[in-house]
Amino acid sequence: MKKIFNVILAIGIILAGLSGYLFYDANKFKQEAVYTEGEVTELHFKRGEKGSSGSWAPEVTFNDSSGKQWVFRSSVSSSRYHDLLGKSIGVIYSRDNPGEAIIDDAISLYAMSAVVGFISAVFMLIGFIGVLIIFRGGNKKRLKHNGKPVQAEIVDVVLNDSIEINGRSPWRIICQWHAPQSERIYIFKSENIFYDPSPYIKNNKITVYVALNDFKKYYVDLSVLPEKA
Repeated sequence: MKKIFNVILAIGIILAGLSGYLFYDANKFKQEAVYTEGEVTELHFKRGEKGSSGSWAPEVTFNDSSGKQWVFRSSVSSSRYHDLLGKSIGVIYSRDNPGEAIIDDAISLYAMSAVVGFISAVFMLIGFIGVLIIFRGGNKKRLKHNGKPVQAEIVDVVLNDSIEINGRSPWRIICQWHAPQSERIYIFKSENIFYDPSPYIKNNKITVYVALNDFKKYYVDLSVLPEKA
């Protein structure tokens, strides 16, 4: 499972790099291109999916610096183009190849970079969350195997209202432990529990595994509670 999430994360990073390159390439093209005005001579309608209103891809006619006429159809369609027929519009084209032309606006310049960037963000988010969950699971196992078990006193059971899933927030057990050597009180919070554990807590003590050299690293052992079906 870890390998799968690592692959997903790697794909997201690669796509992020591609998005950055597309953004850079679009900026470079704009800086080196020749600007002129063209006329939208036709609009090509593209039907939307799942009831959306659809979009239009303009067909633009323009003259290059030598007076030669060129016609191109925008590779990007948008609902914003629906009322451009017969109107003047900014065009940028390659100095060496005027047939390589696009509409001079953010949609035509950066749409591909934005789409790839969005997909990369989704992949990286899924991959990062998966790796984080697996990493935390590994930490839990290491703490249970190598950590120091202490008996902490349960002081409260609270709703974690910073998280809400389907209108409901999970619960957390709050406990404290008095370290006899340092005379300090340490507060521990359990992982999220997606049911109220209060009726299933039989006594006011619960085992907490703490790292030997860093009590900020800990795991509240919830094995005394029933698993959620």
